[in-house]
Amino acid sequence: MASNDSIESRNTLGLGQPAYERLLEKLDEENEHAQASAKRKFTRLAYLDPFVRVSVEGDSGAKKDLVLACRNLSQGGIGLLHSAFMYPGTTVTVYLPRYDGKTVGLRGKVVRIEHRGGIVHEVGVRFDREINPKEFITQDITDAVPSVENVKPEVLKGTVIFATEDDQTKAAVREHLLETSLKFKLISGAEAVLAEIEEKPDMLFLDLDLGSMSGPELTKKLRLKGVSCPIVLMGNADQELSRSMVKVCGADALLHHPIEGDRLLRVLGEYLLSGWDPSSLDKTRQRVDRATLVSLCFELNKLGVVMDQQVRVKDYVALFATCQKIRGLSMLVGMSGVSGMAERLGEMAANNADPAQMEELIEQVRLGCAAAGRAAA
Repeated sequence: MASNDSIESRNTLGLGQPAYERLLEKLDEENEHAQASAKRKFTRLAYLDPFVRVSVEGDSGAKKDLVLACRNLSQGGIGLLHSAFMYPGTTVTVYLPRYDGKTVGLRGKVVRIEHRGGIVHEVGVRFDREINPKEFITQDITDAVPSVENVKPEVLKGTVIFATEDDQTKAAVREHLLETSLKFKLISGAEAVLAEIEEKPDMLFLDLDLGSMSGPELTKKLRLKGVSCPIVLMGNADQELSRSMVKVCGADALLHHPIEGDRLLRVLGEYLLSGWDPSSLDKTRQRVDRATLVSLCFELNKLGVVMDQQVRVKDYVALFATCQKIRGLSMLVGMSGVSGMAERLGEMAANNADPAQMEELIEQVRLGCAAAGRAAA
């Protein structure tokens, strides 16, 4: 939830947080059966802040500062709640806190005013320039909605790679992209992605499971290689561990199975039509909550214990699988050294290497997993 403690504790409606939340619930109930406009370009995203500073410019150039409650935010504008009428065409500057803590002034014009009952008026502001909502709203990537609506397939252009082992997904992608002008390629396996990335595609879509490597692990590896294009993961992150992996890997979105045409087009439009700066996207990817990292570190610690047990009973088949998991998780939490050692250890286990030759690697991987556990404690 956004906050702004440096301004007044009341907006023009005189509402504090509890009353503000009740008002939003009432407005949402009134709109429950209303359908989104077929002409609407951007999705209105929830942005809960009852104390947004807005500078209103008069005809004479004089400015008046108001504190308004926010209804929603989109790539193209913002919805505000005010106690009085505001003329369409009025120039305003809306001040919102960005992910880096800096407050940004977004200039725009009032394009819509609706009386919602009593003294409540909903004011629609269109920004002079489109914004990246992710700079102001932290969404759970596993449940985030695209910020664009009604994307026409014929306007989509660019080069996109889809990596999936699933034939149904491949068929769905082909069907949904027939009317686009996209150059898209369907490939299988992580190794194929690493080869194709040299062609510098505009977007990548990766399945959560790519055989020898998970989609989140491959995404992290690509980010470490300097790949900055948008990466969308495909699949259903049903378990808490898989959701945590998706959140920290540096992906931009998660597209759930089965692949639906409208959703696929909206996700493509989110990045191919926005023109967002790669550095801006990269900064939003780096916002990872500590709780998610802690959960992954705890899991890594547990895998170290499992690995130790498998070594004792010389179950090298199971050891290989555990090393693959350690390889992926340690990379995701920033322990690239442990990841590399776990990969080498897994290869040795798969080749039935002499236990004496594996001793040093086993100890180093064990210590790395234990260190992750201590960091999470």
